[in-house]
Amino acid sequence: MKRNMGWLVVWVGMSGCMSDTRTLAPVAPDQPWRLEEKAESQKTGFALPKEAAAPASHPHNPIDPKRHYTLPELIDLAQKNNPDTRIAWETSKQAAAAAGLAQSAYLPELSAQVLGGFERTPLPIPKDLKPKGYFTAHTQELLPSLVIKWLLFDFGRRDAQVEGARALSTASNAAFTGKHQKLIFEVSKAYFMLDATHAQLDVAARALKNAKLLQEAASDKAKQGLATTVEVAIAEREVAQAQLDLEHARASDNEAYYALMETLGLNPTLRIQVESARGSDLPKGLEKDVDTYITRALSQRPDVAAAYAKVRASEAGVKGARAAYYPTLGAEAALSQNMGTVKIDSGPSFHVNKPASALLFRVSMPLYDGGLRSYAMRIARSKKKEAKAELEKAQDQAIHQVAQAYDAFKSALASYQAARALVRASDTAARAALDAYHQGVGTFTDSMTSQTKSTQAHAAEVHAHAMVLASAAALAFATGDLTSISALES
Repeated sequence: MKRNMGWLVVWVGMSGCMSDTRTLAPVAPDQPWRLEEKAESQKTGFALPKEAAAPASHPHNPIDPKRHYTLPELIDLAQKNNPDTRIAWETSKQAAAAAGLAQSAYLPELSAQVLGGFERTPLPIPKDLKPKGYFTAHTQELLPSLVIKWLLFDFGRRDAQVEGARALSTASNAAFTGKHQKLIFEVSKAYFMLDATHAQLDVAARALKNAKLLQEAASDKAKQGLATTVEVAIAEREVAQAQLDLEHARASDNEAYYALMETLGLNPTLRIQVESARGSDLPKGLEKDVDTYITRALSQRPDVAAAYAKVRASEAGVKGARAAYYPTLGAEAALSQNMGTVKIDSGPSFHVNKPASALLFRVSMPLYDGGLRSYAMRIARSKKKEAKAELEKAQDQAIHQVAQAYDAFKSALASYQAARALVRASDTAARAALDAYHQGVGTFTDSMTSQTKSTQAHAAEVHAHAMVLASAAALAFATGDLTSISALES
């Protein structure tokens, strides 16, 4: 009884040392979280305690401020700095290590063990030999040993595990490649959008210049009595509107710049100069039909390849679940040294210090497991069906994305050609209308309208130019051809 009371005291003492974890959470749904040791001093509302905040990290990447970065150089920066590529790389390494882990099951397991201690054991004995009816054996023993265990045969269970792990490694590597292709596409798209906003900024500046020229013309004609105050006021309004449009274009340009820096994985406070793509030649058209691009996409897109690898991994999972119904054959061997002492009551001690060895074979045949193998087989077959559905989904997405990108490219190219024709006609009309207004044979309204149409035409051309390049990148990405920036140059 005293021994039991002692254990109770120890248990109560240990329980008292443990804190109430409920105090770690906020005390109420409308109360801020506070650290319990500083709850009284914290009155900052719903702000993180300083002790719980993450350390500030504001890295500055090495950027040459005098250099004008081209698209291939920007892609290279992104592949080095964007965290998505590093995350995908670590995932691939983990999958490769998992395949090595599965292969290690083929090798034997060797371990060193030491078993030692003291034992006091009362044992019964006839009372005619000992009046108490028992004797007590005091044993001290130390048993160091080397133990080897080796699974010799398991009806393909390990083969299935290795096959599945290798397939998942292939899927992870395909996803790694897909991350790089996606990054190339995102950088290209952000670059083309930034180039378009730069051009829109130039268009807005040109529109402001033209509005000021029209204002000067209206003012000069008003001084000569050839224009009304309404025309002068409208011209001033157009200058103000052009100034506002310029500021909006500048804001859009800043947003596009920050989007590019985020895609690159660079500090947004850095300022880098980007080489314009406006002088580059545009693709003249598509030489192949849409079915050719779809066939290419289904055979080389990383997401489709990853989905197919997961199907093979799920098939290996079914094999492994089926193998669990069969017996396993293993061997165990041990080499040990038995160092012990035995003493009976108050008699003499007996010592031993001898080596021992054992070689055992084990055949294990599961007979009943409460449905464990049955449920494992059900899960494996379900995962196989799921993986096949995911493959079909990836293939369907690839087909739709290629078809959509194919049509988008053709539309963008046609829009650009129409926008170029519109620019030529609008510029001619704007110059003629302004000259006519100067000479007194044209109206203010015609000149203002022509200038507005010219500005809109130039904006449309800039946007169409960017859309052609972006849609070409989208088509290359959809087909799995966007392995590098060189894919856009073909």
